[in-house]
Amino acid sequence: MDKLRVRDYMSTEVVTISKDATLRDAIEKMLSNSIHGLIVVDQSGRPAGIVTTDDILALMENGQPDNNTLVSEFMEAALISIDPDYDLRKAVSIMTRNKIHRLPVIKDRKLLGMLTGSDIMKAFKDITSEKTTNTKKG
Repeated sequence: MDKLRVRDYMSTEVVTISKDATLRDAIEKMLSNSIHGLIVVDQSGRPAGIVTTDDILALMENGQPDNNTLVSEFMEAALISIDPDYDLRKAVSIMTRNKIHRLPVIKDRKLLGMLTGSDIMKAFKDITSEKTTNTKKG
């Protein structure tokens, strides 16, 4: 995994949601895209936070949430992100240390993609397949 970079495995299609969207909008967007997290963007389209299914479940655990609650009221504003040129090993370390499943890929305050646990598993699969192929050749 030493040679692999975040940019090689990140997804470039990232589903975002406005800070002014509602809880209902977030739920509908997650369900229609079969995803568990949305990057929250401000009026200029810059990343401002993240909202995940865990955030929504916490709202539900605390009682009947109002469908019109704004995303800005329950999003995680402390956005942990990574640069596209970082080594995947650093991404794995950030994800495990912070117990998160997705890392927005940001450079110069611009959202370029998303790296998920599934993306990292694909990288691991590529590495192990490459090692198996090299072992068979030797």
